[in-house]
Amino acid sequence: MRRGLLPFGVAIVLLGLGACGTGEGRSAAAVVAAIETNPVTLDPRVATDALSLHVTGLLFNALVRVDDHLRVLPDLARRWEQPDDRTVIFHLRQGVQFHHGRELTADDVRFTFESLQTIAPAHTPLLQEVKEIRVLDRYRVAFHLKRPFAPLLYHLTVGIVPADLASQAGFGQAPVGTGPFRFARWGQNEQVELEAFPGYFGGSPRITRLRLRIIPDATIRFLELKQGNIDLLLGSLPPEIVSLVDSLPGVQTATGPSSNYTYVGFNLRDPILADVKVRRAIAHALDRKGLIAHLLRGQATAATGLLFPQHWAYEPQVVTFPFDPERARRLLDEAGHPVRKGGVRFALTFKATTGELSRAIAEAIQFQLAQVGIRVEIRSYEWGTFYADIKSGNFQLYVLTWVGIADPDYYQYVFHSDSLPPLGANRGYYRNSEVDRLLLRGRRTSDTGGRKATYSRIQQILAEELPYISLWHELRWVAYKARIRGFSLMPGGDFIPLKDVWLDDP
Repeated sequence: MRRGLLPFGVAIVLLGLGACGTGEGRSAAAVVAAIETNPVTLDPRVATDALSLHVTGLLFNALVRVDDHLRVLPDLARRWEQPDDRTVIFHLRQGVQFHHGRELTADDVRFTFESLQTIAPAHTPLLQEVKEIRVLDRYRVAFHLKRPFAPLLYHLTVGIVPADLASQAGFGQAPVGTGPFRFARWGQNEQVELEAFPGYFGGSPRITRLRLRIIPDATIRFLELKQGNIDLLLGSLPPEIVSLVDSLPGVQTATGPSSNYTYVGFNLRDPILADVKVRRAIAHALDRKGLIAHLLRGQATAATGLLFPQHWAYEPQVVTFPFDPERARRLLDEAGHPVRKGGVRFALTFKATTGELSRAIAEAIQFQLAQVGIRVEIRSYEWGTFYADIKSGNFQLYVLTWVGIADPDYYQYVFHSDSLPPLGANRGYYRNSEVDRLLLRGRRTSDTGGRKATYSRIQQILAEELPYISLWHELRWVAYKARIRGFSLMPGGDFIPLKDVWLDDP
């Protein structure tokens, strides 16, 4: 399953507007969600950033979905069968309506995945495994594979688009899906408006309208909550303000584990960073516990790799690089980077977004690396420019977060030698023939025990070679008014629980 990147500071605030009672403790309220930046696109086939994926998750359904325990469950496919190890047949729900009124059929499923070949390089790993997609009848579609492919179902969480509309120019700006909400309007740098879809096969949402407003200032979001204008707020405030939220009357908070993974990324084509001793020195120079305690106010747990500890393939026995500035200095000396004039060994450029937390983390890393003789220049950009640079490999150092990691085949997308941009997310140009071989084995192994052993070894190698420095898995956090009902936290931060939210009458 391809999921996207969460920029620090992308914040979701849900502001409840006036509600009118509809009986049984529910309300037909309009709800406003404040986000810090525009989605990149609302076409689920090409969406890769976290915000776009979260919004398209409200507008579209996929063949299957992943729940908060990382289990694959039916979505548009009511069931599936596997007659052999290279064939999967999906039986679609009948009567599912697109927002423009037409019934979804197997032709739409085939069109969606065949169209990925020309418009969505992020899905190359899936397309390389599929030999043919065949429509058996109106409600059955078969995926024929070139070879056994264990993580197939996790790659089929792409939103299904209507074949009669999705080829038209501008589909990503005015999308049509089958989801619980339908698109109403998108004013760039202003807001995205969604409205409840009464024909949704899973039952119409309990709120009538959802407005995603762009509100970049965290102080304004906090004041809105304090003044009683916000009903529900998701991880949308700097950590130093979170403690203040707990003291607000009539506001409750809750936290939960997260699959999101925050890391320092390296460009291994850079002659300095290509040296593993330098990367290990940087890892020893970073005080992750201090960053978590002071910048995140404890709202995270230290990470050892992409997978969070609750994941079935997580490997705890990997090498780590605890905070040790003296060890960092010795490694830099061994790597041939002695202290020079002004106490500086060499200089690096660190790219960050303009978000408050992103900037704070960059400055903390800048300070810590200076203590071992590495001068860091911070360059901050708005999200679109920053993300474009990262995707194209135009960086030395950066910090970002992967979200929604479900199947460990994600490692293929991020670290395989064939996953270089634009075909994948190996943006640091990491290459290791043993990792490549193990990644392919993980794809071909059907039993969970065999896959776990394979991915355990992959995690151990990556922890030693440090194409990333693992930082943390942040906790999911929510603040809500007492009258909010029906909301649940998802480990990946998905918006889909919003379809079940309602407001009690005041």
